[in-house]
Amino acid sequence: MVTQLLHRKIGSSPLNAITPDIDPVWAFYERRFDNGTSVKVGRNPLPRGLFNEIRYIGTLLPTFRVGNAVYGETLEYLDGAVVRKPFELGSDWKLDVSAFAGGYSIKAQLPGATGISTIDSRNENSFGTQVFLNTPIEGVRVGAFYNNYLGTPSATLPEAQRPNRTTTMMYSAEAVFSKVFARSELTTFKQTKAPNFVDFTSYYVQGGITPTDKITFVTEYSSGTNVVRFAGTPIPDLNLPLNNDLTIGVAYKPNPQVAFKLEGHQVEGYSFDRPVPSIIPPTAPPLVARLAPKSKTYFALASVAFTF
Repeated sequence: MVTQLLHRKIGSSPLNAITPDIDPVWAFYERRFDNGTSVKVGRNPLPRGLFNEIRYIGTLLPTFRVGNAVYGETLEYLDGAVVRKPFELGSDWKLDVSAFAGGYSIKAQLPGATGISTIDSRNENSFGTQVFLNTPIEGVRVGAFYNNYLGTPSATLPEAQRPNRTTTMMYSAEAVFSKVFARSELTTFKQTKAPNFVDFTSYYVQGGITPTDKITFVTEYSSGTNVVRFAGTPIPDLNLPLNNDLTIGVAYKPNPQVAFKLEGHQVEGYSFDRPVPSIIPPTAPPLVARLAPKSKTYFALASVAFTF
């Protein structure tokens, strides 16, 4: 039996308004069998990508927050069941397969034509899978995540107003060796039926060196794009970059239970805690919306993580 309670405040982010003071992000029962199969039932970590199941274990992360454009501040858990099974393929090739079903909440903030939108959506009837292929080269693996879900409300709406099911995909690759590592992940969300139109793509690329067991140098670049649709108008869709985040950092771990981190960020784009100019609507033909000049900010972040 595993339970994890989470308390956090996210600076001046609009997400604070939809973030509970105490959130039970994990509350599940796990059973492991002799053949390597495991079953989790309850509110358990959603098997999504390289970091979703360890995203709050700061001593295992190379930076304070990994791949923000991909992981964001949401999709931590699944209310349902997860079955995981490893498979030996021979010649040191291995598969790690997870299947899951249930429901979860999505929380996000997205800039758009009229400012920042805060999303707090409950999704049900979700099902999906994640597969990781471990290569004969130790530390090298690739993976894919697939999920299909139904937004709510649905059953209480007239059939013509019910949303289509949404598909989200994620692709992962990493190579981790004794002194160097590299990772990259890309995710997409697609829903084309109005008024629940979603077309979101994001990715990050990360690399680093570990000259000693106690020191890690890391750099990461993450980026996301949201397609803005001007419903009910002849204005064509517009690709709105959310932000481009370049991170350079160093982590010092005197032992496996403690990690001190210092990192610098350059963020450029349109997704910030406070609204910035993003889209310039057309005022005359041709009716084509334009992007406002990108905003930019710099910040440093120091953190310490403990496990016990």
